[in-house]
Amino acid sequence: MLGRMMVSALALTGVAYAQEAPPTPTPTSERAVTPTSSQADRVIYEAAQFAQFNPQTALDMVSQIPGFSLDGGEDRRGFSGAVGNVLIDGVRPSTKSQGVGGILSRIPASQVVRLEILRGAAVAGDASGQSTLLNVVRTESAGSGVYSGGFELTSRGVPAPRGEVSYSGRNGNVEYSIAGSIFSQYRDLPGWRLFYDEPGDVYTGRAETPSPRDFREASITGSLAFPLWGGRLSVNGQLNANRFNADNDYYFFDALDTPDSALLQDITEQNRGYEFGVNYDRDVGPWSLALIGLINRSNYESDENDLFLNGLGAFDGDFFQDIRQESGESIARISLSRSLGTHHRIEFGAEGAFNSLDQRLDLEGSFAPPTFDNANVLVEEERAELFASHTWRPNDQWSVETRLNWETSTLTFTGDSNQTVDLAFWKPSVQITRTFAGNNQLRFRVYRDVSQLDFGDFVSAAATADAIISGGNPDLVPQTDWRYELGADLHFPGGAALGLTLTQHQISDVTDVVYIPAAGYDAPGNLGDGEATSLDVNFSTPVSFIEGGRLTISGYLWDTEVTDPLTNQPRIFSYRPESQIEVNFRQDLPDLQIAWNISVFKEGEVQAYRFNEIDTSEEGPWVDLTVETTALPHGMKLTAIAANLFDGTVYRDRRFFDQDGDLGTPGLQSLGRNGINTSRDYRQREFAQAPWFILQLSGTF
Repeated sequence: MLGRMMVSALALTGVAYAQEAPPTPTPTSERAVTPTSSQADRVIYEAAQFAQFNPQTALDMVSQIPGFSLDGGEDRRGFSGAVGNVLIDGVRPSTKSQGVGGILSRIPASQVVRLEILRGAAVAGDASGQSTLLNVVRTESAGSGVYSGGFELTSRGVPAPRGEVSYSGRNGNVEYSIAGSIFSQYRDLPGWRLFYDEPGDVYTGRAETPSPRDFREASITGSLAFPLWGGRLSVNGQLNANRFNADNDYYFFDALDTPDSALLQDITEQNRGYEFGVNYDRDVGPWSLALIGLINRSNYESDENDLFLNGLGAFDGDFFQDIRQESGESIARISLSRSLGTHHRIEFGAEGAFNSLDQRLDLEGSFAPPTFDNANVLVEEERAELFASHTWRPNDQWSVETRLNWETSTLTFTGDSNQTVDLAFWKPSVQITRTFAGNNQLRFRVYRDVSQLDFGDFVSAAATADAIISGGNPDLVPQTDWRYELGADLHFPGGAALGLTLTQHQISDVTDVVYIPAAGYDAPGNLGDGEATSLDVNFSTPVSFIEGGRLTISGYLWDTEVTDPLTNQPRIFSYRPESQIEVNFRQDLPDLQIAWNISVFKEGEVQAYRFNEIDTSEEGPWVDLTVETTALPHGMKLTAIAANLFDGTVYRDRRFFDQDGDLGTPGLQSLGRNGINTSRDYRQREFAQAPWFILQLSGTF
């Protein structure tokens, strides 16, 4: 049992964990959410703490925990690193496609006994590598459900429906759940472009860009868990499908505002897929055995139809691009863990995976670009990983975790590219944690991280509206970095909490944008060595002078540097925002059964450094106002949202540089961004309606 309590996500039996007697609650104030009890590596909030907020789901409760943020994990290959920071009854959900927020939203609040924030030694050896985990402990229940339904209303005047219904429960030792959801958006994002010649910002014309767009999505999920062969087997699955359509039309005018040309573009994207996961765990003598299997399959289709017109509106040419991608991921994972006395715990394990992406691209039409590299490619990967960890807790204040992973993989490319790439990496990690003054904790961690390759970076497609090839590069290798991380989890009297993580990154093979002369396009590639410093912050505090008020601030700062291969000068990383901040103020008035929330989100500008272009984009700020009431019969909740309250804007500024000369000559380094800034394309988009409105009714049964 102690092995389970240490919470390796793969070594837990959910029913046994949930049936443990909860700790005795300590008195708390009526409004502030403060721990009912805490241990060195476990901060506990009883369900009664959240009753004043009239929660309907576990997600409603989790959103009230000060200083904690849900993390869905990164979109990464393999099981580790992509599984988020949520456990259900101590067990990691064996899924990658179902988000942690979605999982929590399908658990009725009536089934929650308590919420536990796990830290330090309690998360040592966890597959995700997260510094904190949330464990949702549920009660035995005959079954209950959650439903929600509503719509979004934008400038179209046509409601875009959305809704979800789920039912879950237990019958003895058998657990089950089933859920279905639909979601849709009808949002127009019109805008304009201004064109200039440089130097001197000489205006040369403009473009109007109306852009109606639709998105629809539907999914069905289900799970079943039951005792088997002295252990416990849990299975879950999901079927999902989505469709996106955009009419990206462009009407061009010259400097005298005379119609010059037009591009009428219709793009439809569809994605269908399924996921099936299985998790089996049991005790084998003093050892805890855990097995995980996971299968993902996806079918993606993109159809682009472009019609080019001249200034008189007559036909000038056409272009058609059809993309078909079939992708899959199969994972098998095994781990064994045990405690050695009261101070030590060890874990060993292995993971194997097979990943694939098969792209087929067809180009037709009088304006179709010439054939380009890596448009039709089958990418396959065989990957294996071995890992071992040891956790030492000399006393209740200190814990030390050491971990060693070894990863090897073989990438095979067939089609436009035919090559095989072998990769292997050692990934050591050491973390020291110190708990002090009750709920406070400091940690220091040194580890090596290997980024996971996105198979989409290996294949190419045309981006007509931007007049570029989104290139693929089979020579791309994973970025690796040594990270030195200092973290703090601090709790203050009155319910305030602060989480900080300061990290220094020493990076090899920085993943960025590189020019491939032989192919004639830019593509994801490796630049060499770089460095970065990042700071992540999550702060939450009651607002003492406003009844029921709470302020939450979360965000990050990044300072990056790499040597540019064209200019030989230092610059920031491409596609890495330097900052992000989200500020939420929420006031709960339980006596009136009303709550309201205003949120502000802003991300710093993003730059991409292509061979002959610097592409800068920025969005927002995005401000949303939410009002909800539970003063309805049968425990229902009505939620109204005014989204994009202050008409946030999407900006993009593309600056182009001289690219004259033979790209195959030694003078290549003097071209591109080393040349003269010759032109500029400035773009701005705003949603056709600001704000737009969302109305939703939810409840339990």
